[in-house]
Amino acid sequence: MKTAQGEIMDVPQYKTVHILPTDLTETAGTVTNLKDGKQLAIKPMTALIEYPYTNISLGISVLQGFIGFIVLVGFIYVVVYFGKLMIHINRNIVFDWINVKHLRRIGWSMVGMCILSYISIWISNHQFAQAIELAGSEFNTLMAFSDSTLILGFIALLAAEIFALGLRLKEENDLTI
Repeated sequence: MKTAQGEIMDVPQYKTVHILPTDLTETAGTVTNLKDGKQLAIKPMTALIEYPYTNISLGISVLQGFIGFIVLVGFIYVVVYFGKLMIHINRNIVFDWINVKHLRRIGWSMVGMCILSYISIWISNHQFAQAIELAGSEFNTLMAFSDSTLILGFIALLAAEIFALGLRLKEENDLTI
């Protein structure tokens, strides 16, 4: 509203950052427990911090946008192939090479999405570390690692290999009869 009236406002830009306190005995801040009114110490691990450095490289911004776009497309890709897999299973087409292909695509897509997301967070933390230094904390990209996406990707790949092994045994059995 103020901008529409002609006032120029400086809207702060915030970035999510993953930090690890260097001294766990030092209190970083407090929060109020609404149940009993007591103040409790807080040590943020993932925080939303104002980003003062607005001189971001265009190339890095484009790279992060491209990575985000690829991750979004990968998510849609995984959902579509998971849907196709479920349709085949509902039609009682369980042990078929097409399901092995779907599971492999789901697995590799999830592994790729995990890696690309981690790269994007690493770039963001690196940019942040160039602009500011936090007292009592250090930047930590391992906390941002999406281990559940990686594990689900590997589970899908494992299921694909189990299906493939079962199909090979079935084909071998069909040839002997």
